[in-house]
Amino acid sequence: MEDIKIENATSVAQKKGNWFSRFIKKVLLFGVIGFALYVGIAYLFAAVFVYSEGDRIGYIYKFSHKGYIFKTNEGILKTGFVNIGNTTTPNEEWQFSVANDSVANQITGLDQRVAVKLYYKEYYTKLFFRGDTKYFVYKMEKMPSQ
Repeated sequence: MEDIKIENATSVAQKKGNWFSRFIKKVLLFGVIGFALYVGIAYLFAAVFVYSEGDRIGYIYKFSHKGYIFKTNEGILKTGFVNIGNTTTPNEEWQFSVANDSVANQITGLDQRVAVKLYYKEYYTKLFFRGDTKYFVYKMEKMPSQ
């Protein structure tokens, strides 16, 4: 008789311990999942909504279509100038990405010595498959020659 009472007391204690352990595991699991969802949504929010807009004027220095799996259009615009003797050389660089293929084709067909005005949107962060920069050009205009 005494053995039966001890077994029952032990199984009741185990059930209470298992309940608490399961509760803690569920709380931790939901906490980790909730935190991961929060971080993921916050990151996507920062990468999708526009942080600022503007334009830059300069000369296209480099423009390329690159990437192994995710092909992106990346470019460099020279915006600053240095006067050396009687020549003017651009020296300040601004890196940008282009998501629109028609704008990318316009930029590709340009001569390097043509001044352009690039209209861009800046995002708070970047997504790896959209481009290498936070600045995305959506429109380009040729500047009148001087």
